[in-house]
Amino acid sequence: MNPIWVDRDGALAGLGAVAELEAGTGPDRYQTALEALRSSGSEKAFASFTFDVDEPGSVILAPEETRLGPIPDDAGVTGHVRIVDDGVDAWTKGFRKAMVAVHAGEVQKVVLARQVEVELPPGFATGALVSRLAWANPECFVFSVGGLVGASPELLVSVMEGRVRSLALAGTATTPEELESVKISEEHRHVSTSVTGILSRHMTGIDVTRQVIVQHGAMSHVGTRIEGPAKSGTTVADILADLHPTAAVAGVPTSSALDLISELEPASRRRYAGPVGWLDSSGDGVFAIALRCGQVSGDRMTLFAGGGLVDGSEEAAELHETELKLAPMLAALGHPAS
Repeated sequence: MNPIWVDRDGALAGLGAVAELEAGTGPDRYQTALEALRSSGSEKAFASFTFDVDEPGSVILAPEETRLGPIPDDAGVTGHVRIVDDGVDAWTKGFRKAMVAVHAGEVQKVVLARQVEVELPPGFATGALVSRLAWANPECFVFSVGGLVGASPELLVSVMEGRVRSLALAGTATTPEELESVKISEEHRHVSTSVTGILSRHMTGIDVTRQVIVQHGAMSHVGTRIEGPAKSGTTVADILADLHPTAAVAGVPTSSALDLISELEPASRRRYAGPVGWLDSSGDGVFAIALRCGQVSGDRMTLFAGGGLVDGSEEAAELHETELKLAPMLAALGHPAS
């Protein structure tokens, strides 16, 4: 399936032949992708970067043409997926070790992801999954880039016509009382402070900083909207290099959290929790964080769901949060228990 990106403006689809561009690894990969796009002759590219900047596997797709149109019809997904590995055992072991590190002061926050492997039904069509996700999650950014498909509620960064926007999310609950807890306030503070500080280096000023509640299915998230004019010449590639990974998908301090994630998670995240979106040859673009998503590989799909662990996190509540975050993808896949 050619790449597609769906937001409130409609569906941006890649049409015709698609060239795969090379981004490489390291913090320069975003600029490399932009330069490759400018050399390709295409106007726009869809991009999905690996979570770990030093891991190969980022996908940059430059179609012959892009077209903004209506959201595709909800074609449905025939058949049911079968869960092969629910990921609970690996996640539980990781949680307990992570909390030891938190209590020892090695990290203030670490984001631990659960990985669930499912078997896809015969005749599975990615396009049908995109349609289901788009219609069921109108507030999200829906994407399909190189087999990574999902519906993310979190805008990492947008640079459009000289203006920078971001929505930093951290802190998930199912009731208003839970959203006001000390644990969630602490989790969100780490993220909003970090993102605001980084973005300010690329802006002449911040004229919007507003805390909001973002609803996604049965979950509510604490978010901070940040907006303002970009410094002259700033591209989305410049900001991505500074901004990712945020505390929302890694932790605090970042380097220690990344080491812990590598140690505790059962396999590489690949492109889960990496930047996903599109950019054009002028340097404008829109990127979400690749959350609530899965990676297709043959007749299997690996689903991901993570959560921030801080002092006060409880195992049962955090595991339940991963269930809630997996629910939109499982529902779109037609899982009978969803």
